[in-house]
Amino acid sequence: MRIPASLGTRWRSSETADAVAAALKTAGGSIVSGERLCRSLGLTRTAIWKAVRQLVREGYEIRASRRVGYRLVAEPDSILPRTVREGPGKRIVGSTAVCFRKTSSTNAAGLILAGMGAPEGLLITAEEQTGGRGRMGRSWHSPAGGGLWFSVVLRPKLPVLAAQALTFLGAVSTAHAIRTLYGVPVALKWPNDIVHGGRKLGGVLTDLAAESDLIRHAVVGVGLNVNIPRSGFPAGLRETATSLLAILRRRVPRVPLLRRILAEMDRRYAEMVSSGNSAALVAEWRELTPMIGSIVRVSHLGHVREGTVSGVDPDGALLLRSPSGVVDRLLAGDVTIMRR
Repeated sequence: MRIPASLGTRWRSSETADAVAAALKTAGGSIVSGERLCRSLGLTRTAIWKAVRQLVREGYEIRASRRVGYRLVAEPDSILPRTVREGPGKRIVGSTAVCFRKTSSTNAAGLILAGMGAPEGLLITAEEQTGGRGRMGRSWHSPAGGGLWFSVVLRPKLPVLAAQALTFLGAVSTAHAIRTLYGVPVALKWPNDIVHGGRKLGGVLTDLAAESDLIRHAVVGVGLNVNIPRSGFPAGLRETATSLLAILRRRVPRVPLLRRILAEMDRRYAEMVSSGNSAALVAEWRELTPMIGSIVRVSHLGHVREGTVSGVDPDGALLLRSPSGVVDRLLAGDVTIMRR
């Protein structure tokens, strides 16, 4: 599939660079002679030299010694096609990848590529988003190298009502990955927030195209603040947003975290498609939210409702019990927790 240049600046794939990177990584920090690389990979010395130069431009730290060889000192924290492919073997989510250095929005790019026939599971990542989006058209702060900004193209044979469940797919998978890797007790807030200590750590945005009442394709986007210092947030977000760096007080390697999130998403998506419903996913979301039983205010399109959260239904809609005892089923809205 041809990627329109208008979508942004991409990291370019190269089979030669991929092969050299794999060989140096396999050496485990030992020096590999140019002759050995040429012989094992079937490449010329010039091709090896050009591949090493590309790897260095991508952020690899490689020591080259004349007449001795090459040694891999450090890999970059950049999200590259080859680093994504080094994750689990056969899978749907992340089976192919388009990695941008800079794009307006990975969800916007995903919708265009999905409309062009992109394969299910296509991963779109960006080092930086210039027009990152949240819900209700809000902007999303997406600085270069500061987080994970990615989207996945999915083609589930599910009704449009399952759109919220796809948002839950991104949120639950991200939360479990963070909890497993770092022991951070992140929680989920309806409809799409990943939170810690009352501050927003990340969010999930699902865009879709439909035919009648069935999903034709969906793009599930995740924005996760990873290595943004508190001073790095715009002034208006410093009191409401957080990052893994701020929580753990250390930088977090983004590539292993992305791989883990993709693996979590892949497993849950396969289960959802196989069962034809999202019951298990919704049950996981309930376990990760502190909202059940909370008194909240929900605002949507100028309408405000207050009540007690009694749960979410099988489609992921919020169930809000009013003071009079009537339970409303809400599909969208901004939630403010008044009292737990």
